[in-house]
Amino acid sequence: MNSIAATQIRSRILLLLSLAVLGLFLSGCAGTSVKPVPLSERFKALDRTALNSDRPSELTLAFMKQRDLAEQWDNDPEGLISRLDAKYHADPGLGTLFALVELSHLQAKRLKSQPDKAATYDLSCAVYSYLFLFDPKVAPPKGTFRPNARLASEFHNRSLSRYLLYARSAGVRFEPGRQLAMAAGSIELKERQSGLPFSPEEFSEFHLAFEYAVSGLDVTYSVPGMGAPLILVRTSGKGGDARPEDRFLSRVRQVLAATLFLRIETEPKVDAQGNRIYQSRLELYDPMRVNSVQVGGVSVPLETDTTTPLAWMAATAPAPQGIKGLMDPDALKAAQGLYMLQPYQKGKIPVVFVHGLISSPMTWLPMINGLMGDPALRERYQFWYFSYPTGNPVFYSASLLRESLENARKVFDPEGTDPAFNNMLIVGHSMGGLLAKAMVQDSGDHLWSAISKAPFSDLTVPQDVHALLEKILFFKPLPFITEAVFIATPHRGSGMALGNIGRIGRALVTLPFTLAKASSSLFVSLATLGQNVPIKGLPTGIDGLSPKNPVLTVSAGLPVAVPFHSIIGNESKAGVAGGSDGVVPYWSSHLDGAQTELIVKSGHGAHEHPLAIREVRRIMLEHAKRENGDPK
Repeated sequence: MNSIAATQIRSRILLLLSLAVLGLFLSGCAGTSVKPVPLSERFKALDRTALNSDRPSELTLAFMKQRDLAEQWDNDPEGLISRLDAKYHADPGLGTLFALVELSHLQAKRLKSQPDKAATYDLSCAVYSYLFLFDPKVAPPKGTFRPNARLASEFHNRSLSRYLLYARSAGVRFEPGRQLAMAAGSIELKERQSGLPFSPEEFSEFHLAFEYAVSGLDVTYSVPGMGAPLILVRTSGKGGDARPEDRFLSRVRQVLAATLFLRIETEPKVDAQGNRIYQSRLELYDPMRVNSVQVGGVSVPLETDTTTPLAWMAATAPAPQGIKGLMDPDALKAAQGLYMLQPYQKGKIPVVFVHGLISSPMTWLPMINGLMGDPALRERYQFWYFSYPTGNPVFYSASLLRESLENARKVFDPEGTDPAFNNMLIVGHSMGGLLAKAMVQDSGDHLWSAISKAPFSDLTVPQDVHALLEKILFFKPLPFITEAVFIATPHRGSGMALGNIGRIGRALVTLPFTLAKASSSLFVSLATLGQNVPIKGLPTGIDGLSPKNPVLTVSAGLPVAVPFHSIIGNESKAGVAGGSDGVVPYWSSHLDGAQTELIVKSGHGAHEHPLAIREVRRIMLEHAKRENGDPK
């Protein structure tokens, strides 16, 4: 090959290489490729947002790259946010708004060490996400799904929650006329609105539900929506507690679930300096009363959490004193009575829970959590419980429950005109089932006849003892209770009361003076009448559960005046009649005539079993369909 030919070949090769390099430069996509990846990996990248990482989502990154803003985000994030804010007001768009939401949220996290400044970006994020959802200037055409709506509400709730934490620590008061700084502009609080049963000033402290992780309850019941779920604490006496109905509230403190909703006017005012000011209203709602709000003609669900406030109340309450209530009932006399988890609500059906032996109302937490977590039940029911020392005689405790319920009737429905009050449901566990059953039975003279063949009028005891015994042994069904549920209830007693536990319990239980006096007087009077006395006076709570107790045996045979249901534990097998829950055998807990009978695989704590909770839920839903107590 001569030199001329070689030169020509080299020239052509160089030309081709130059064209190839130029093509790569001009095309910009010659390096594009795809490679297979696991779906989980790709989904993880797509799911990334400012909520769960320190980077914006792919959507916001694309928005910035398309406008050549990525470098400014890296070098001047505050300038970029201010620039995008101005752009939005000049030319509203969902893309700009969503970028503002994410970037404000990220900037607040970056400024964590400067809480005052971080708070302005948290508040900005809350406002931008509200505008994303409700500003009519960026509303999609009617009938069109708004993209990222749920994500925007999450940004709003979390940023608002972080701002509330800042406000609590900084002592910021949310009062009308107060202006709160944003990164660009401000919010002005025009007014406050409360849908709570107490004035906001009566609450001594508040916590965010998001601040706590619940343990000890299997399920946390929360509903996604808009707003910040709160735990509100009202110290007893804070509001005076002078009303008759206050006697049915906790003597220590009341703990309420609530949701804070920040309503924002989407069109800001502009002051003389050109600053934009968003008018707003702070609204507080009780999830037991309200589940949604209206915004621009749209029904918006409230973010609610009923479990965390319930768990907080239980965790901060005085320790249960079931053992003390057994051994020394008089020591807990001041605490016994009927209580309501929330103030009374006319038009809602009361459901009353009664605990068992050596227990306390806290035993109902799993069930109440499950029932309160159901919006359909919250809409129709209010939740009450009866607390009592279990060392007292069973039918004496029943008389206290009866008296408490009658007092509630006098306070809340004295004319007997509220159909909801007259459709009350009662649920009892273990010994509590015996108390509940006594509310819906007519004793006649059957209980007295189990003790004596002589007429009750022949009993020669002091007048106060006579009145007390009459109250214990003679009763009628309460007309406003229309259905009952008995769970692991020893209708015919338990062998536990015959063994060592029963003997030890009887030796340690000290009856209050009034009952001890009545017991002694009864025994002496029966002996004077020449009776073959089957009892040695009034039994303690443990004696009362003996299968040999004649009064208990008689009460098991008395008709129940309302529809009732049985939930029974069997340690060996679900759905099989027989066996025992370890404390109460099936032959004792079964009652003929039950509307339904559910047997769960469980020990004596059958009321905590998830299937038992579902069964009570079913019963309550059916019960709520009845009007004026008339079964359909």
